[in-house]
Amino acid sequence: MNLEWLDHSSNKLTGKIPDELVSLTQLSVLNLSNNLLVGHIPQGNQFNTFGNDSYEGNLGLCGFPLSKSCNGIGTPPSSFQEKAEFWRFGWRVVVLGYGCGVVFGLLMGYHVFRTGKPKWFVSLFDGQPSLSRRKMRKARRLVQRRS
Repeated sequence: MNLEWLDHSSNKLTGKIPDELVSLTQLSVLNLSNNLLVGHIPQGNQFNTFGNDSYEGNLGLCGFPLSKSCNGIGTPPSSFQEKAEFWRFGWRVVVLGYGCGVVFGLLMGYHVFRTGKPKWFVSLFDGQPSLSRRKMRKARRLVQRRS
């Protein structure tokens, strides 16, 4: 009953928020963000003072203080929606991966052209034939001379 702070964020909790939590009148901080909670957010006592950030990342929640209304009954999202949400990447993750790939590619490209290794790759863009091409041309000339 004297609980003042409750943080269950990012724990993959499922189900609905228990109505019994409303009876915690000393609760001043609540963080249930980034879970898989569904249903109506309980109302009363301290629950009326918590903002959107206490519940963000729970797409199945509805009711005050969220802008998503429950339409009378808090229905959980379908299992298809939950699976789709699990595999969804945010734009930040994509930009981070793309940026790291570009930096790695530039560094490796610089290293390859600076050291000249592997020579076959450098010769593709450098314009100079590789040793194997030279050897092949030399062998062709020798065959032509002998004929």
